Amino acid sequence: MIYKDPTKPVEDRVKDLLSRMTLDEKIAQMTWVNLLDVITDRHTLTFSGEKASVSLQHGCGYINRIGGETELKPAEMATLINRIQKHLIEDTRLGIPALFITEATSGVLSRDHTVFPQNIGAGAMFNEELVWEMGNAVREEMLSTGERLALAPVVDVVRDHRFGRYEESYGEDVYLVTQCGMAYTKGLQSDSLSRGIAATLKHFVAQGISDGGRNCAPIHATKREILDSYAVPFEAAIREAKAACVMAAYHEWHDIPCHVSEELLVDILRNRLGFDGLLMSDGSGIELVKEFHDYCETLDEAIELALKTGIQLELLEHSLKDNLKPLVDNGRIDLSIIDAAVSKILSLKFRLGLFDNPYVDVSRVRETVCCRAHRDIAAKMARQSLTLLKNRNNILPLSSDIRSIAVVGPLADKKEFAYSDYAYPSHIEYMYHLSETVEGEIIPTSVFLKRKDTRFEDLYHDIKTVYQAIFERVGPDTRVYLAPGLKDTTDYNHDPGFFAIDEAVEAASKADVVIAVCGDTSGIGYENDSGESVDRVEIGLSREQKALLKELKKLGKPIILVLCNGRPLELSDESREMDAILEAWRPGMEGADAIADTLFGKYNPGGRLPVSLPKSLGQLPVYYSQHATGKTQFWRNTYLEMDTRPLYPFGFGLSYSRFKYEAAEFSQEADRIRVKVTVLNEGPYDGDEVIQIYVRKRYTSVKQPERELKAYKRVSLKNGQRITVDFDILFDSLCYHNKDYVLGLENCVLDVMVGSSSEDIHHQQSFRIRFEGGMRKVSRRVFTNPAYIEA
Repeated sequence: MIYKDPTKPVEDRVKDLLSRMTLDEKIAQMTWVNLLDVITDRHTLTFSGEKASVSLQHGCGYINRIGGETELKPAEMATLINRIQKHLIEDTRLGIPALFITEATSGVLSRDHTVFPQNIGAGAMFNEELVWEMGNAVREEMLSTGERLALAPVVDVVRDHRFGRYEESYGEDVYLVTQCGMAYTKGLQSDSLSRGIAATLKHFVAQGISDGGRNCAPIHATKREILDSYAVPFEAAIREAKAACVMAAYHEWHDIPCHVSEELLVDILRNRLGFDGLLMSDGSGIELVKEFHDYCETLDEAIELALKTGIQLELLEHSLKDNLKPLVDNGRIDLSIIDAAVSKILSLKFRLGLFDNPYVDVSRVRETVCCRAHRDIAAKMARQSLTLLKNRNNILPLSSDIRSIAVVGPLADKKEFAYSDYAYPSHIEYMYHLSETVEGEIIPTSVFLKRKDTRFEDLYHDIKTVYQAIFERVGPDTRVYLAPGLKDTTDYNHDPGFFAIDEAVEAASKADVVIAVCGDTSGIGYENDSGESVDRVEIGLSREQKALLKELKKLGKPIILVLCNGRPLELSDESREMDAILEAWRPGMEGADAIADTLFGKYNPGGRLPVSLPKSLGQLPVYYSQHATGKTQFWRNTYLEMDTRPLYPFGFGLSYSRFKYEAAEFSQEADRIRVKVTVLNEGPYDGDEVIQIYVRKRYTSVKQPERELKAYKRVSLKNGQRITVDFDILFDSLCYHNKDYVLGLENCVLDVMVGSSSEDIHHQQSFRIRFEGGMRKVSRRVFTNPAYIEA
């Protein structure tokens, strides 16, 4: 049997195995088996050979979230995965191992794994090297338990603050999202998939610009916008990082659901972007073509369209499992389509080494999952993601010898401040509580599987709250008063015991300074205000939190607002009334120490906004890289109530130190613009600065963004230190599709700007760019412009 010979090429092994498979076995590879169908029961969580002999009779493509829907600890997961693989390899006809799939946006969605900052915070670091380290750590943890396909990274460019999943994105900017997406993909997949995790780019494409900011609502973008903006991070991760998988998106584009769009999935993804990997549906995505979009009259028609468009693996639905065989038998689906899909799935399994090394060493799990090295990466990321938005009269950093502090706010003493919507346990909260209401064994697949005596609070990591970390930082003579004032971020249930604002005001009245820890909580809709399908019509702090801050403000005490949030917020009131604002995003399991260290000056914040923050919801969209006409109002350049500029621009962030942009030198070469920038730390603290290079292309055949980020470098400078950074802005990184849809850079005036944010520009120079024939055609886009720190 050639397919069992590890010395043979993957192509030969796939061809041999495919030739031996029945139609039932092929369909099984395109589908999945629910964990409930291979374990004894929902409470015992042990392997059942009797059940498996029925459910795995023909094998299966994958089993989903073995840790993300159960209370299993890492070593228990690994043991169960080994047992399932053993059954598939030894007790099925062909011995094809399964893929084990999980979510991994802020770490592995399984119990007791490392929780890193959510993507929006990772974007705020402006440091893709740390994103790579996170991806590599996730790779090591998944390898240790046997999970081999990650539903990550999210490389959506999101530009609507109402959209609940904004937190899963690296931000609003194409270049920043591209760098982070490539880095995470490379970290996951390693230099060889035999030592890596298959990465899944999602969601193809432009999901974060939907009507009303509503999940799965239609998008309105031209093909040129897709090709030159929203698809670029996907293209980069495909061409440069060799991403193994792509997930189709739920919404519709050009009036056709993405899952059945030939223009999107064939013309653009396959032909233009060069994707040759596995294309999967999003959860129930094929079924939703009929049920949600009402695009097809029958499910059979939706299946037919999806497969002919290139969907090869169904996710969390049984559309193919239950309906595909008759469609093949009656000639509606050609067997060649099935064979092409199964070949892609088998090829991935061979490349991952599942046929040759299907088992993991359970004894090694403990030393890998949530180990000190991985927590150190999470801690470094949490610190670098912190973004200081306001610091009136340099109230920060605080002295550890301050006489008294009041710590207030709904997230002051709650672990939820740290967890994103796809972090365990916040993601499983809804499933957990649903499972408490279910009787018997016939239960929905989304119900959480646990032992009867397991409590939800048992599923959190042993992490500090912000209050606990602050308490540890102060001297023995400092009084720290804790009074949250609110039971939660929002009064979801009109709870008569929700408000305790008087207690917070009393505590604050006795303190020299007030630290208010506010924001939102993430999840999938169980009393959350950020996360998947948690879309909003208001994008500020909840009214309850605003009421708390208003009462505290009456005391005349200095107030430091610490924000722990997934969704980018509108902060006009807070920016006017608070003395300092520290944006911590959703900082992960090491976030409390990072926040406390920053408040007391042990760490100097250097994060930058990966998203523009508006003055009002009515300004949306407010992303910085709009066309010039999109950033103004003709002819008054103002709304009736306010101007058109954001409250805080993209790339903005303060420091406890001060950085002076002393000089910049610009020069033009045949294929690039060179920029040399010298920056001095002239402030009283060591700190980080993010040098940002923007460009503007004028007088081209199609309009270009008013400015767009094309390079950045985060640098660390000691007090008084001067540093010089060289940037190469390659012409092939500036390409776009012209009026004839030819990719390249046309003759233009090119403005090159050096800034500390998208609005704070310190140096700039213009160049008149000329090419023979009027255009430099580009066969392959360049995605990264190099930056070098001079010795």
